Amino acid sequence: MRTGKNAGEGRRGISFRARMILAFGLFTGIVIVLLWLFQTLWLDDIYRSLKLRELDRCADSAVSAASSSDDADAFDEALSALAKKYEVCLSLYRISGSSAVPVTKKHVNSFCFIHNSSNNDMLNRLYRSASEQGGAYTELISLSDMFGRFRDGSDSGDAGENMISVRLLEEGDSTLMMLFNTELVPLKSTVKTLNAQLGWITAILLVIGVILALVLSDRISKPVRQMSGEASKLALGDYSVNFEGAGCAETENLSATLNRAAYELGRLDKMQKDLIANVSHDLRTPLTMISGYTEIMRDIPGEATPENFQIVLDECERLTNLVTDMLEVSKYQNGTQKLNVTLFNFTEVIRRTLDRYQKLREHDGYVIRFEADRDVWVRGDEGRLLQVVYNLVNNAVNYTGADKTVLIRQTETAGENGAPEVLVEVIDTGDGISEEDLPLVWERYYKAHDFHKRANMGTGLGLSIVRGILLLHGASFGVQSRVGQGSNFWFRLKTEPAPVDAKPMQS
Repeated sequence: MRTGKNAGEGRRGISFRARMILAFGLFTGIVIVLLWLFQTLWLDDIYRSLKLRELDRCADSAVSAASSSDDADAFDEALSALAKKYEVCLSLYRISGSSAVPVTKKHVNSFCFIHNSSNNDMLNRLYRSASEQGGAYTELISLSDMFGRFRDGSDSGDAGENMISVRLLEEGDSTLMMLFNTELVPLKSTVKTLNAQLGWITAILLVIGVILALVLSDRISKPVRQMSGEASKLALGDYSVNFEGAGCAETENLSATLNRAAYELGRLDKMQKDLIANVSHDLRTPLTMISGYTEIMRDIPGEATPENFQIVLDECERLTNLVTDMLEVSKYQNGTQKLNVTLFNFTEVIRRTLDRYQKLREHDGYVIRFEADRDVWVRGDEGRLLQVVYNLVNNAVNYTGADKTVLIRQTETAGENGAPEVLVEVIDTGDGISEEDLPLVWERYYKAHDFHKRANMGTGLGLSIVRGILLLHGASFGVQSRVGQGSNFWFRLKTEPAPVDAKPMQS
């Protein structure tokens, strides 16, 4: 049993273009066969069936007129109209006892059996046949021998045929016998003419069918073949492909979708490569530090100092944080992260976060300001929301301007439905983000070009984690930025009333 690529090739079926050519060929063949069947083989039967239905409709209309009309003149006019409409000859006889008295005749056809060859014996036979069959009887008569016979489908000769329909209508002591006659012309010469015409029509249809099949199948399948070739390149990692589906709306929509998919795949591939490069850089730096200090403490007497051990521990912590951040990003993207929801003082969480930067303020001269009117309480995962604030502040510290200033501002606002909310803004004075990159800052694998500006302050995955945590809390968030004017990362959370035993705001 074949597997993999060879198995896939073994299952390859007929091409799309070949299928269309076969479909056009089948359609043309069906049309030709139907033409021959209806115009030659079944023509005589169809003609007889049509004439029989017309004769029956005329007879039924005449019976209806006789039953509903008391005026002899009106009845005669109705019969004349029916004879002209259906091209049928009419003869009416009143049967009383053993005698048949003519009532009226309507002669339309050039020759009809009931007006030119009828006799008492024939009338008696038609009357008996109609009586035996419930008052309605139809018979086919060949003019080649001028003898009546039942309609049995046998050859009627070249002299033509007459079809006679009989209707009996009881009127008191007498019976009104209506005879209706229509002429069936011979069709052999007509069939011969049609055969000659169908021969030419068949040849023309075959030529037109082949041309249409080749032209239309090429036009319709061409964009599919082109997209198939481009899709093969895309599968090999070539994201510069261009799908062209001109021809019909479906292929145009498909090509537009595939082009968008190729663009997104290319962008994600680049971001993934950037992420690998960034993470590799962040892994290499602490590993180099750990390796270097460990070798120093091993090879040089007296270097196994607490300070050197602390450096090694700090670098180990950086590695741990990097791995933890990567795992958290994966959990938020997979939807497996859970929240531990409680009611807590969110303003106090911000203060605790800023306490981590005390050493950074003292040694590197950073100015990190926090503005808030009063404490606010929210319901959520305290640890995760602390991580949101920490990552946003850390991001601002990494990218703030030369003045090393970061502002965290807490403002109470009203939501869309009037519910109280807290707006938290983290503002830096850095280079800002271009307008085209703003929609991408929260997306997977996105990294700024100057990611390692202050790589010692973070792992570079903070915004992805922030996005995942805020989505789990149902919070709104965003960023406002202009190149050269810094950035403002913000988010909103619904607030709750403070508990009765809540501590007052710290000064």
